[in-house]
Amino acid sequence: MAADKFAPEDMHALNALLKKAVSPHLSAVNKDDFRILNLACGSCDEAETLVKFAQSHTTGAVNLTGADIRIREILQAREAHAKLPAEFLLQDASKLSEHKELGENFNMVLLRHQNYWHGRDLWKKIFEQGLEKTGDEGLLVITSYFDKEHQLALEALNKLGAELIDTRENQIARRLLSPGKSVDKHIAVFRRKR
Repeated sequence: MAADKFAPEDMHALNALLKKAVSPHLSAVNKDDFRILNLACGSCDEAETLVKFAQSHTTGAVNLTGADIRIREILQAREAHAKLPAEFLLQDASKLSEHKELGENFNMVLLRHQNYWHGRDLWKKIFEQGLEKTGDEGLLVITSYFDKEHQLALEALNKLGAELIDTRENQIARRLLSPGKSVDKHIAVFRRKR
């Protein structure tokens, strides 16, 4: 297996992180539909994990929308997850406000493995667009590969008006070859400041 290729244990670890960090901030059982927006989703290896997580929090329908600018990854996601209640869109996550058809009020907006330090201005736009899609009650969730990158993302989101409600290190994160890099090494949960 390639060093950065995702493994089944990564999905187990992601599910555990979501349960610990996100579940406490969701209503016990939501009777309405549960909508997830996954920005910069790539081929969305986490699609099934996200759908199952949402199903545990609603008696309504679940809908996952993934967005990425890379056509190859979007096509892979569409093929791999055709049986899930999911759609994968070729969209620029820094320009979501131009795409009104997405709507707002997502229960959860996810930026998995955000890459803040490789384009701070771009990621600020993506963070801002994601935060807008959460509505008043939704949550913005990020994961990070590195400690410093996670801290920089937390600071950027705070400046954008996001309220940090939980952050934690993943104690079972799988280490990768790059020094200090692990799959979903950190998770943070935000909401709009009230």
